[in-house]
Amino acid sequence: MSVVLDLPAVLQYDEAGLLPVALQDATSLEVLILAHTNRPALQRTLSTGLVHLWSRSRHALWLKGETSGRLMHVAELRPNCELNSLLILVHQDQPGACHTGHASCYYRRLTSDGLIEIAPPLFDPKEVYGDAPLEHMLGAYAWLRDQPIIPESGTSRLLHGDGPDPLARLREEWGELLGVLDGTHRHTSFADDALLEAYQVLYWTALHQVMGGGMDGATATTAMISGYVEHGDPRAASRRALKTEHQDERVRHLWYALGAACRAAGIGPGTVMQRDLEELQNKPYIAEYFAQRVTDPS
Repeated sequence: MSVVLDLPAVLQYDEAGLLPVALQDATSLEVLILAHTNRPALQRTLSTGLVHLWSRSRHALWLKGETSGRLMHVAELRPNCELNSLLILVHQDQPGACHTGHASCYYRRLTSDGLIEIAPPLFDPKEVYGDAPLEHMLGAYAWLRDQPIIPESGTSRLLHGDGPDPLARLREEWGELLGVLDGTHRHTSFADDALLEAYQVLYWTALHQVMGGGMDGATATTAMISGYVEHGDPRAASRRALKTEHQDERVRHLWYALGAACRAAGIGPGTVMQRDLEELQNKPYIAEYFAQRVTDPS
């Protein structure tokens, strides 16, 4: 017996007005992601037929797949027995629900050897979420660090310890970037100021990472894209990063925070990365590094 039901009105949300929602492929029945919705997001889902969710980190409603193009079309909604969680069966425009490129966020299995990947990614996140030349940029800075000091290069001198501490400069630059985002720091237009300050944060984060060694460029790229895709809160993320004592963890949180700031500013992460890489490629003293990249891309 069917009953006409105002589903958003009868569901039992938590004290924050949120409801857990599991997204499942309607054909394969594979569990894709676990997220949260609220009443406005669910109403938008019902009215459009496309899955809308609520980002707890960014405190904003978002359309699943708005960046990747992998939209989720609702096939069926199933509330649980207590009306305090929801299962949504979906059809996707393209496979790959996870921002890592995998079909599902549950692409690893716990074994006695640790977490083992049980399915390969279906797409390259760098191609989907924007060109991400961060690995090349960090490689260029590492190469410059390992060369004898180049007097005409301010970056070379910084990498050899002649200049301000990158972490101290990061604290200053994050203050200015967050000021742009909340409207308290302005030079010209919001778009230009956000790009400028995001570029400054990227530059000093890159130097901080390279001078400390450790984490690789691929991990940095993943962290930055994660912050962008997950609608992270740049203020909270940057505060957590700058309080972290472990070098690699601090740097990973810094890249995540920068990705979140790019999302809040409406800037693709690739735009900020590409600006730095293009400036590096125009420096004659680092031409040797890029020539090596062409002849030996590994």
